[in-house]
Amino acid sequence: MPKNSQKIGEANFKTAVFQEYFGTRKFSYMQELDRIDFIITDNADRHLIWAETKKNTADIVEMFVQLILTIGKARTFDKYPPPPFLCVFDYQKIAFLQYHVVNEVFYQNDFNWNVTPSDHKSKEFKQIKDIVENAINDSRFTFLFDTEKQILQEFIKNNFFSTLELFPELFTQIQIDKSNFIPTYNRWLEKVKPSIAIDWDIAKKGGIIDGDFYLADLLSTENISLKDRLLIMLQNNHYKFARGKDEYGISLFGEIQFKDNQKAYEEFWRKYKRPPAEVYWDYIIERRDLLVPQDIRERKGSFFTPQIWVQKSQEYLAKTFGINWQDEYYVWDCAAGTGNLLVGLTNKYNVWASTLDEQDVGVMKDRIKNGANLLETHVFQFDFLNDDFAKLPEGLKEIINDPEKRKKLLVYINPPYAEVSSKSIVGKVGVNKSKTHENYTRACSHYENLRKAAILQAWK
Repeated sequence: MPKNSQKIGEANFKTAVFQEYFGTRKFSYMQELDRIDFIITDNADRHLIWAETKKNTADIVEMFVQLILTIGKARTFDKYPPPPFLCVFDYQKIAFLQYHVVNEVFYQNDFNWNVTPSDHKSKEFKQIKDIVENAINDSRFTFLFDTEKQILQEFIKNNFFSTLELFPELFTQIQIDKSNFIPTYNRWLEKVKPSIAIDWDIAKKGGIIDGDFYLADLLSTENISLKDRLLIMLQNNHYKFARGKDEYGISLFGEIQFKDNQKAYEEFWRKYKRPPAEVYWDYIIERRDLLVPQDIRERKGSFFTPQIWVQKSQEYLAKTFGINWQDEYYVWDCAAGTGNLLVGLTNKYNVWASTLDEQDVGVMKDRIKNGANLLETHVFQFDFLNDDFAKLPEGLKEIINDPEKRKKLLVYINPPYAEVSSKSIVGKVGVNKSKTHENYTRACSHYENLRKAAILQAWK
């Protein structure tokens, strides 16, 4: 690094960082894109780093949070495949953070991304800081320019130069992983979806979304879908879907064709390397919720539980019910989604998981085959607001029907919820979500009776 770096100005300093550590014909850089300070790309215009820079020394965590707010506000990840790393640096130090660590931050519901990223006092800044601080502390790679130059060079060589030399196909095809499968989906919507011969409104009513077709494409090789738990399967030049069973119990299948003999499909997928590495398959299927249109997500109250909340909730359970609570109590997550709230539980014989969507049941059972600590017979489809308890598995039904065992049943959920209005209807006079306010008012009227019942149950 140049001596007296602080005196050369921020723009020249960024140039010096690039030239010293990335200055070959393999890489290029921009000093700003969507208000991101520093972007490094390869010869195929694949983004390798998005960085926040500071003229003076600054806190690493706060720099990362500001960078994340900048990316989220501009939704840069919808325009470009995200890089493997986020980066922050000032005149003293540089730090890297793998993008996938904070990927889920960008898909929070009802988050105001329009705040000023540099406003450290905003509640949004503090909220993002709380969410990512542990991840940043656990996963970042930090180097001092003055004393760790050689280590930094080795890190960059191993994570950028060597990778591109060993895998030259990265210059021609974009790798899809847990960081960029959502931005790829957004581009798929524009390029491929219009070429599929289906009535999307009718499909949505049947529980099939465009994301199911995207997953069929993404998790395939040689135009054949690889996963048997998908609602839609790609079969060479058409899609296949289950239509139920005939009178003899034999499965019936329908076919969906392309309007253009797969021209748009083939042109789009030439740019991407698929399927993703198998290590990402379960994650991508579990995050089908991110592909569900916003109106359906709001109606069903379907939202993903971050792992840090899962861990914290289980800490509270242990403090409340004792260190042996998993052996002494039964657990039922009746809004399980794909089961991520149950990750970390150890006694699978005492755990039940139900969800509204049959697709999510399939995902959980697929996870069990890949090592998830649940029992297939304890995972089932159930609408806990409307279905009769007679539909419950025998083991769970026995617990609920036994007054003594029922005292040991913990209903452990991140519950679906609804607001009176949503972003899509705010400002429309006289328009609100049906029944939401009415149900809230009814619940308030019964609050005192519910409170007394809870106290009585706790006393027992």
